[in-house]
Amino acid sequence: MGYRATAETYIKYSRSKGVKVGENVKIFRPFNTTIDVQNPHLLTIGNDVQITGPVTILTHDYSWSVLKKKYGIIYGNQRKTVIGNNVFIGGGATILGGSHIGDNVIIGANSVVSGNVDSNSVYAGNPARKLMTIEEYRDKREKRQLKEAVEYVLEYKKRFKTYPPEEKMDEYFFLFKPSRIYTKYRSQLELMGNYHETLKKLSTYHTKFSSYKDFLNYCNKQEMVFSK
Repeated sequence: MGYRATAETYIKYSRSKGVKVGENVKIFRPFNTTIDVQNPHLLTIGNDVQITGPVTILTHDYSWSVLKKKYGIIYGNQRKTVIGNNVFIGGGATILGGSHIGDNVIIGANSVVSGNVDSNSVYAGNPARKLMTIEEYRDKREKRQLKEAVEYVLEYKKRFKTYPPEEKMDEYFFLFKPSRIYTKYRSQLELMGNYHETLKKLSTYHTKFSSYKDFLNYCNKQEMVFSK
């Protein structure tokens, strides 16, 4: 598959072999991710694709070798594989040859994808199956944000004997009005290339708390409830 030093060089290598790779594609573990370049003309990866690791993306299958041994005939198995735009592929996932993944899709960890994957959906399992729409997943995440943020804060306090500083809340600052845009916040705002859209959302979003201090007061009350 060729030497992969970094995500950038692996993508460059794949393109040089003829794989069509879009913009803003991230490979988080290039050293143990396999992108099939045996049939580069059969593989297309869209824009804004996040590939965790290890992940395997295939366009071929050599299982026909068993048939060749038994019957002496070669039955080739090379199929077009397409990954759409704005796709997240979880760690340990395998995308089999012939798979067509739509846009705005989340593929769960350790999934084995075969066949067509609907756009605007969440898939997981072996074989991967549709769990919910992307809208349902958004609602699920929104409902769980506060509980998870409180748990994050209280576990941090338990471990380090103090509440986390505000800049540590880079995944939960939509719950309160941040006092400033910290460096870690900016990194999250820039994620997926829509910084200005997300910043605008933050300015108009109806937060649950007026400030981080207000949020910490809520966490303190929850801690008192849990300790009873």
